[in-house]
Amino acid sequence: MKSFFAASLLIISYCGYAQSTEFESIVTEIKANLLEVQTGDETYTHELESLGHSVLKYTLIEVDKKGDREELVYEFNVADLDPYVVREETKNDIIYLSLTVDNGQKFIKEYENGEAKGYEENMLMVTKNIDNARILKDLIKKAIPLAEEIMKNKLKVKTYQEMEDWLEEHVVNAESGGDSYNQKLVALEDFPANFRLIQTEITSKSSEEKQYIFNLADININSLKFNISGSNFSLDFETNRKQKVIKVLENGVPAGFDDEIEIFTNNVEEARDLKNILTLAVPLAKDKVEGSIQKFESLQPALDYLGQFVKNIDYGDDSFEQSVTGDCLMKFSRVESDPKSTEKLIAEFNLIDINGNLIDYDVSSDKMYVEFTTKESLDLLKVYENDEFDGYDDELKIYTENVEVARRIKAVLEDLIKICERDYIDPFTEMTLDQKVIWLTENMGEVRIDDETITQTFERIDNSDPDKIKLTKLEVDSKGSQEEIFEFNFTDLNPKSIQYDIGSKTLAISFETKFKEDIIKYYKDGEIENYQDGFELSMTDIEKARNVILVFNQIIAELNE
Repeated sequence: MKSFFAASLLIISYCGYAQSTEFESIVTEIKANLLEVQTGDETYTHELESLGHSVLKYTLIEVDKKGDREELVYEFNVADLDPYVVREETKNDIIYLSLTVDNGQKFIKEYENGEAKGYEENMLMVTKNIDNARILKDLIKKAIPLAEEIMKNKLKVKTYQEMEDWLEEHVVNAESGGDSYNQKLVALEDFPANFRLIQTEITSKSSEEKQYIFNLADININSLKFNISGSNFSLDFETNRKQKVIKVLENGVPAGFDDEIEIFTNNVEEARDLKNILTLAVPLAKDKVEGSIQKFESLQPALDYLGQFVKNIDYGDDSFEQSVTGDCLMKFSRVESDPKSTEKLIAEFNLIDINGNLIDYDVSSDKMYVEFTTKESLDLLKVYENDEFDGYDDELKIYTENVEVARRIKAVLEDLIKICERDYIDPFTEMTLDQKVIWLTENMGEVRIDDETITQTFERIDNSDPDKIKLTKLEVDSKGSQEEIFEFNFTDLNPKSIQYDIGSKTLAISFETKFKEDIIKYYKDGEIENYQDGFELSMTDIEKARNVILVFNQIIAELNE
């Protein structure tokens, strides 16, 4: 097998050599057919120079009767030419050979009297007569497929490491339109496929340095495109989903995040090679990044890992002190400070309530964060601001210094949610029906909301019938008190109606009867009132509320069996 591969490589190498040799032979023939051309007023001489691979430099010198000299230079890649539009073209007393880039792309670099003029899609070669034009036309058309094969075999890189080394070596300084761009690409060792692009633009009036820290895995290879403006040639690319995950520094000072980068090149060949290598490297970079993300199956290692990345961050004058404690019942703390104020936030939540499919990272202004929301967007995060209860919310942001930290927080949170869902223990699994009803009667207690106290108690109406239950609610505030009594059967309740009812600062559970029938006996301050179709329980603890919902559903299900 080894000998087969060695032979295959030898054949490929030989074929590449043969194509290159044949191409150079044709170039030599073209040179031999670049004849001096004289018209009534001008004399034209021209020459052809090979710049490597299939790139040629065509120089046309025009001298008029007064001896005034003009020089036109075109640098082009034969592989870019459209063979179907190589044609003769007559203008006055000259027959030209017209060459056009495939798809009308402006890949031909033009110079006039030594000055770069920009990029064009078409160029004209001067010919002596129609026979000369036809000879050159045939030679060019023969050279195009050979040039295409040469370009396919140009870049001898196979592994990701070779591509990374190539990128570091070939992102170079560029001169364009009188301005210069000093550029250096450095592979960073902190995270796989992570790079720093240092780019200094030098003009006659100023110098400005920008640094871009980005990961190849975040590049959208479908966005790779050439950008041609005058004599400037560059390669542009965007991030996946246009996420602002590229960290930017201007003259050494953090300047937020961006979603695109422009790398300047000296010519189309540099840009083309850069695009080709990036196209090959990005999928491999994605594999490396995915392979570097730790996967967790147990709780404590995942919590320890999360704690490494939820940490203090400075964004200029703004600072964030952040920490997470707990387990599946988690507490997140953040103290945000700037020169004028300090704000403290604490959020308490259960990881099983978080929607693992919607965790993502994003940027607001100059700050990056990981954001997650609850399932069904229920307000199940209990929030305190400056140590005062501030209500319930359905989303939370954890700030990060860069996308590498963000993607790891996202990944470990996804694992933690799965672990907590897997390991969740139903507290009523071992209880009988009677024990579940007894638990309900023993676990309500008082609820205090501002200056109001709500006492709620359940009791069995008939100890021999677990289906019948009485709820007594006593509400006391500064204006007085009110007592409500609801008598109902568990089996009359619609289990699908039992759900959280959460306001800005209130937590409750709502219940309705099947078909919303008015069959719940109702008393208010000792007086019989109209029958009701539902009731509500006030809560202050989400975990207790979760258990109340769970035990009601289990009692109803068992009684309906």
